[in-house]
Amino acid sequence: MNLILAALPDHERQRLQPLLQTVHFELQAPMIEPGEPIRFVYFPTDLVASTVHTMSDGSTVETAITGLDGMVGIQAFLRQKTAFTRTFVQIPGQALRMRVEDFRKEVLEAEDSLFSDLVANYVSAYVTLTTITAACNRIHRIEERLCRWLKMTHNRVQGDFFPVRHEFLAYMLGVHRPSVSIAANILKKAGLIRYDYGRMHVLNSRGLEDGACECYGLMEKQIESIYGVPICK
Repeated sequence: MNLILAALPDHERQRLQPLLQTVHFELQAPMIEPGEPIRFVYFPTDLVASTVHTMSDGSTVETAITGLDGMVGIQAFLRQKTAFTRTFVQIPGQALRMRVEDFRKEVLEAEDSLFSDLVANYVSAYVTLTTITAACNRIHRIEERLCRWLKMTHNRVQGDFFPVRHEFLAYMLGVHRPSVSIAANILKKAGLIRYDYGRMHVLNSRGLEDGACECYGLMEKQIESIYGVPICK
């Protein structure tokens, strides 16, 4: 279950349940497009979403990932009608969605709303994560960043398998595909992963954690501080 919703008291979840609809997303399905009205906020349960920024020359880099730990559409919490970045499905699965109008009325404008407080804590952590990601993309080696990305994604999916292609990893990390292939081969030879036909199999989760840059621990601690439980497997 989504960790924000799971942290709510039973009576609060029951109050909001009629406003939440389960939806399924396929791989790379758009959730929020830049400049377009935000109609829904989403609370992932087993999907993982990527938020990316695209430059004028078409190059892209991932600025954040969101899974069962958070919410897609934080701009609505900040009372913005559109987003500057694009968010789409990185790992297919399900999410609970709520109309923005209901979110504003039943969460933002509700008195003494624990839901609003939880989302505020997540938004604060999200901003910190994007800041760390920017520094990480600038400073750390591709192998360390790949370990971080794979481990954070693995923490947010069920099981040890998830679909991903080298082209997609390059897109996420903002590097050329050959660089990702070389880094992935290093991890494969180390026995950390197996990669076959667009399907990633994590063989050694602890090894990925050990191989990740310092940003991994900093980022996951931000999330764990909200819920008081570790998110890592």
